[in-house]
Amino acid sequence: MSEDTHTYPKPKYAWYMVALLLLIYTFSFIDRQILSLLGPAIQADFKISDTEFGLLVGFAFALFYTLIGLFCARIADSRSRIGLIAIGLFLWSLATAASAFAKNFLQLFVLRMGVGVGEATLGPSANSLIADSFPKHKLSTALSVYAMGIPVGSALAFIIGGYIIPIADRMPDIAFLSFSVDNGWQKALLLVGVPGILLTALVLTLKEPERQGQIGPAGAIPLKEVFTFFKGRYKAYTAICFGVSMNAAFGFGSATFLAFFFGRYHGVSGSDVGVIFGFISLIMGPLGLLFGGYLADKWYREGKKDAHIRALMMAPIGFAIPAIAIVFVENTAVAWILLGISNFFVNSPSGIAYASLQIITPNQMRGQIISIYIMATSLIGYGGGPLAIGFMSDNLFSGPDSLRYSYLAVALFTIPVGILTFLWGRKAYMHAVDQETERELAALDQ
Repeated sequence: MSEDTHTYPKPKYAWYMVALLLLIYTFSFIDRQILSLLGPAIQADFKISDTEFGLLVGFAFALFYTLIGLFCARIADSRSRIGLIAIGLFLWSLATAASAFAKNFLQLFVLRMGVGVGEATLGPSANSLIADSFPKHKLSTALSVYAMGIPVGSALAFIIGGYIIPIADRMPDIAFLSFSVDNGWQKALLLVGVPGILLTALVLTLKEPERQGQIGPAGAIPLKEVFTFFKGRYKAYTAICFGVSMNAAFGFGSATFLAFFFGRYHGVSGSDVGVIFGFISLIMGPLGLLFGGYLADKWYREGKKDAHIRALMMAPIGFAIPAIAIVFVENTAVAWILLGISNFFVNSPSGIAYASLQIITPNQMRGQIISIYIMATSLIGYGGGPLAIGFMSDNLFSGPDSLRYSYLAVALFTIPVGILTFLWGRKAYMHAVDQETERELAALDQ
């Protein structure tokens, strides 16, 4: 199908939209990741284990993030995507700020669920908006720029956390009704939550682009039909969803315990971990994303129908050696270098994965298919990764090196499984690209 037949927004506006969505996505990851750096202080204050901390950072967020995600996706496929993002941004920022008033593990767990509920609105809506604003041969690059919110947000969470921790410790205590904010980690959560609330007003400057590649009349397609469509291309979708989930399980799991890892084995303080890793991620993460998007678009323009699967496979292949080697090195500087290389490749799949799903999915199903992808990566990656490392550190391994062995075990499982999953679904993805091209051509002729 010729892309000349589509009406896209003007490039300057399209990139303004991407820039604003990137800023919002960055805020979402700051709110999502800030707990990783504050972990040692929270663990000491609430007297919780590594396993409980893994649950707090992972499943508390991921469970409601995925449960609400499909409902939000159906709204994104048929109604105002911009309004949905505005509501979600306000809710998750409010939940982050309110987390400052948590007085025990259960209260903080519930509020982290609230962060997940709010952030569930962003993924399906933002990806659908971008897919309707760029032609296919530019989509991987556009979505990779948007996906820079992952490493940039994670980096800023560590950097801001690293600088805010000593500032927050010196701030006066805050009392509200029967609640009080008297710990540094609580004040840090309050400081990062409030700006997102103010950002909500900017979302309303966006306009809905014309929906591209629709099936029949406008409106959401019944869930049964969506799952029937998914089943028909299950191998291609599963390869992307599960393969990237393996990448996320290692990447997010290891990042969650980064302050613990460098504190226990290299004697680096939490604030120093935040600043050093933050700047590493701020450079290497976006470079990895742009590298992945560039490869996928380049190979796609060259006519390689498996371009996106090839580009996705570059991630586990690239971070395999540094991810394993970091467990054994004693030199702190070398450990930081290995972490930087690993971070480059860990971040490369995000934009590619979203683009690959958009390319093989009709417009009115995109949000819902994206929500299935988010469900997989959230439960397996963001939920399972931290829980697996925390559980193994507490129960499977013993002694002072238990966290090292947990890192290694997760890496040795997720890397080969991820590569094999992409190889398994490669031909099915190529077939799905052909099917979607034929469907669009047929729709154009009618």
